[in-house]
Amino acid sequence: MQFAKWWLPVFGVAVLGIPALSGAFEIQLTQERIQEANEYGAQYKGKEIFESPIGKSACFGEYPGGDGGVIMSKYMRIAVSSAMRALKNETLTPKDLQELGVSTTFNVIVSIPEENVQNPEDVQIVLIQGTNNILPQKTEFGMRYKDRRQGIIGVFSYDKINPKASTSIMVKTRNDEKKFKIDFSDIK
Repeated sequence: MQFAKWWLPVFGVAVLGIPALSGAFEIQLTQERIQEANEYGAQYKGKEIFESPIGKSACFGEYPGGDGGVIMSKYMRIAVSSAMRALKNETLTPKDLQELGVSTTFNVIVSIPEENVQNPEDVQIVLIQGTNNILPQKTEFGMRYKDRRQGIIGVFSYDKINPKASTSIMVKTRNDEKKFKIDFSDIK
């Protein structure tokens, strides 16, 4: 009886916790997960994907309506691409899905006031994990928003990060510096 008192809660946490952990930031996606992301994105049209539960968990700050951004993991890239295609009543091709599924990078997209940026290099996006400052492989322009904000994309290598580590994102421009706390375990 004594054994059951301590063993039952441990068993419950293990069984109930496993599904939660399996949804975390995945570097390698199975074909089933790729298909799941594609179907999930198709349920939402266009920017509605960012208001979905999975979309919200990938956003930080006030994104998409203000300062902040989104972590575009493989799962999110597939879901967002599928949602954008659904807006045009189109779907991703098997070739599109395959290309997205084998990517070795993920994107961090930030939204900043456009007066703070002339070139993508005017914006510095840094992932901070403990004493490790991780810089993007490259930085490029993303979409321009109607409210005079500019999207900037930082392309990061999966092998440079620890998806289980506490992480902050620092976004610096000439005029501003902002820091956002993120938790990769919340992001699919």
